[in-house]
Amino acid sequence: MGMQVSIDINFAQEYSPKEILKCLINSGWNIYYQNMVTYLSSNDIDDYNWLNIDMSLFNLDEFINSHNVMDKVGIVMVYDNESGGNLLIYPNYLSMSLSINRQYLFGEDIPDFNWYLKKMGVFLRKIKLSSIQCETIY
Repeated sequence: MGMQVSIDINFAQEYSPKEILKCLINSGWNIYYQNMVTYLSSNDIDDYNWLNIDMSLFNLDEFINSHNVMDKVGIVMVYDNESGGNLLIYPNYLSMSLSINRQYLFGEDIPDFNWYLKKMGVFLRKIKLSSIQCETIY
């Protein structure tokens, strides 16, 4: 199964997942990775059937508008086309599975959570936080 690495951010109040997604995009995070977009459809309640589509065929506005204001949003995001993973955004928290070109402190033993949190800095300053949990399961 390998190493599982995630960052979970709990919000101190509810936010629209659609607005959180827009905030992350405006903070430098990108939905395109290797010319593809990986996402959950708006009607995927609990199946987590991730879909892939060529970036030229993906319409971000249509994707955002297909969700109700407080619906869960699932999408893969990367920073500078470098590192990232699957994001699940709910009204009261965000969970990011760090699965794309994972950043490490040294070797491949200890994930560099600081790298990800720095890249989320603009976003994190715009919301009210309850907690941030960084986890590695070996």
